Amino acid sequence: MGKTRNFNVINNRIQFKCPSCGARRNSALPPSLRKKSIRCHKCDEIVKCVFNRRVKPRIPHLGKVEMITKDGKNLDVNLRDISAGGIGLDIPIGVLRSRRITVGQQVRFKCRWNPRLLDTGYFVVKTIKDQRIGLKKVSTR
Repeated sequence: MGKTRNFNVINNRIQFKCPSCGARRNSALPPSLRKKSIRCHKCDEIVKCVFNRRVKPRIPHLGKVEMITKDGKNLDVNLRDISAGGIGLDIPIGVLRSRRITVGQQVRFKCRWNPRLLDTGYFVVKTIKDQRIGLKKVSTR
């Protein structure tokens, strides 16, 4: 079961295509499902499936950026990806343990290697999972 495939989800449905035999099948999914192993109905191959529910894809961007909190603290974080509505970051474990970042907190960014990439506006922390943070853009000022 070493095969992992990404499938786009549209209206909670996917079109499963087996990587071994090419058999296709439409399947309905519950809204909360993100990953599942599916067995092909023809060749019995098991495929680990990751479901992409985003309308627009994430664009990978790797680099260090400076995150500035509302109370004026500057933290160096690793930018991982940018999408139409927000960004994804990795933060150092020390910052995570000190609880300087919380869900709902507003932050802004300064990017030295591309100043126009994250130059204006505030972002709100939406999710924190391990060292990964998801932020949503909220305003331009």
